[in-house]
Amino acid sequence: MAEYDVKGKIALITGAGSGINHALAERLLKAGCSVMIADLALRPESEATLAQYRHDGSSPPSNASAAFHKTDVSNWAQLSELFEATLKTFGRVDIVVNGAGIYEPPWSTFWNPPGVSPEAKDAADAAIGSYQIFNVNTIGPIRLSQIALDYWFRNREVKGNLLWVASMGGYLHSIQTPLYFASKAAMISVVKSLQGLKQMVGIKNSVVCPGPVRTPLFDQDYCKDRLGEDDLALTAGDVADAMMELLVEDRYGNGTVLEVNITGSLDKPEVIKREVAMEALYPPISPVGEGSKVMEQELKFMGLVAEKGMRSSLKEQ
Repeated sequence: MAEYDVKGKIALITGAGSGINHALAERLLKAGCSVMIADLALRPESEATLAQYRHDGSSPPSNASAAFHKTDVSNWAQLSELFEATLKTFGRVDIVVNGAGIYEPPWSTFWNPPGVSPEAKDAADAAIGSYQIFNVNTIGPIRLSQIALDYWFRNREVKGNLLWVASMGGYLHSIQTPLYFASKAAMISVVKSLQGLKQMVGIKNSVVCPGPVRTPLFDQDYCKDRLGEDDLALTAGDVADAMMELLVEDRYGNGTVLEVNITGSLDKPEVIKREVAMEALYPPISPVGEGSKVMEQELKFMGLVAEKGMRSSLKEQ
């Protein structure tokens, strides 16, 4: 199978104002892909990228270009506005990267409960309770993926490519940051549940799970102690390179969970990558095994989704 060519494509990347997602935006732009940068704000490095590749207003763009749309990914209305703004600016959306995330800040952490800790900003008396860390890390990405998939189902000529940014924390555990780890675990589960998309309708769907990455996230006071200057860590570019592989290489995209980690020493670091086989956790006698009643229903449902998309009943006629 041919690789997915990003040249001439349009990418929407949340969290692209800094760090890993900004590094990916740069790589895509250099490869000829236009990018909608979505974030709450731009850091100097992303401002420089935007200035260098500023969109000229043509749709579709004549050359690879970039635009910025201020977005709070926990706000569903803003996610819809972001997608519509990308369509209006560039004419279509080929690639969606769910990159925005937060790392269990004091105002939305397990150890500062609402109504107990003065630092907590999550409302203890909310009619529908939620933790903002889940709204940003999990619920927002799920909602944006629904918007993208609905668009791709209705525009079959657009070869959709969905990429999520999780963490090794999604299958590790820490008493310090249980909400962060759980939010990423939920994201990985969604990606694996959607692994039939490539087979059904040719939509790629993958998730990258990096280890510690030296980004502006660790400049914040509440997590400065999590990654010291002498600690071995990935660069944003290391992870962005792996993300490019997930987007481009045909061997990926069927619910791929790609771990990116680092070993060696500060003088001689080595980036290592592996596909994480979440199926190893399945029970030895699985109710969803090949030939089972559940798998039969799964395949029927996949066929209905491929035929009908997301705008009609998915009940079998």
